[in-house]
Amino acid sequence: MSNLNYKKRKNHSYIRLIIIIAVVIAALLIAIKFVQSFNSDKKISKNDTKIETNVSKNGENDKTKADDSSDSQDSDAADEKSKEEPQIDPTSQKPGTSHNYEAEAWAYSCKDVNNWILNPSTYTGTDKLVFLTFDDGPSSSLTPIVLDTLKNYGVHGTFFIVGRSADQDYAKPLLEREMKEGHAVGLHSYTHEYSNLYPNRVGSVENVLAEIDQNMKAIRKSLGEDFKTTIFRYPGGHMSWKGLSPVDEALAQQNIYNIDWNVLTGDAEAKGSRRDLQGALDNIKEDMAMYGGSPKVVVVLMHDIKQKSVDALPQIIEYYNSLGYKFGILS
Repeated sequence: MSNLNYKKRKNHSYIRLIIIIAVVIAALLIAIKFVQSFNSDKKISKNDTKIETNVSKNGENDKTKADDSSDSQDSDAADEKSKEEPQIDPTSQKPGTSHNYEAEAWAYSCKDVNNWILNPSTYTGTDKLVFLTFDDGPSSSLTPIVLDTLKNYGVHGTFFIVGRSADQDYAKPLLEREMKEGHAVGLHSYTHEYSNLYPNRVGSVENVLAEIDQNMKAIRKSLGEDFKTTIFRYPGGHMSWKGLSPVDEALAQQNIYNIDWNVLTGDAEAKGSRRDLQGALDNIKEDMAMYGGSPKVVVVLMHDIKQKSVDALPQIIEYYNSLGYKFGILS
């Protein structure tokens, strides 16, 4: 009996051992399965991260390429626009005016300036202005000296051209230089003959307009059809003649306005007057004294065909510089 019990207990031990081994094996299999699954998920995650990183990098590269392409296109467009719109030379003539582009900075309306010297109280600016004006040119010998002097001092003037002189062969380079160097070019009739312009000392609308037309055409031979000045000075001055109101009105219809002066060197005065350098300076100072010594707006009459004014020009410029005047041109 005891042997039988012993055998039963032994069989039960074997069964328990087998069950334990089976459980352990099952647990190991489950553990192995879990580890494999975990590693697989981790690998997939890493691959996904790589893919996302690559996509991100590719996106950034695409954006960089797109930005570079956009910048390149903008640059190309700017270059094309630059080619289509060439830079304007500031010293070239401004179409429809009496001066070049850069001279806009020191140009003043002829109509306004004439009103200021006739009615000083109408000028409300703070700057004292001086306008150096030269009549009857160009002169082949003296106008170049005047231009050199103005250039040396860095100031500008207004040249009232006689058409007959503008028709001469020497005139073209001088007129071109006046334009290029920032001066203004105005009209001063074609013949400068008083008897034709003012028969019996009375202004002739027909004759003045005819000479204005000839005058403009003569200057355009040198400066081109784009030249259009609005400034005119009557030979002898507006103050010297009768019946000019109808002429003024006819000129205004063409947008042309006259201007006189309030200071002069006296280089075209009677033979008895002093014609030397000191005489020119004295005349200017005497005229200035009539307006209290320092009028707000000064228009100086000179002639670039007269040695007196040519010689005195450096001292005239220095004189107005010393008084704090700003140099302008007429437009």
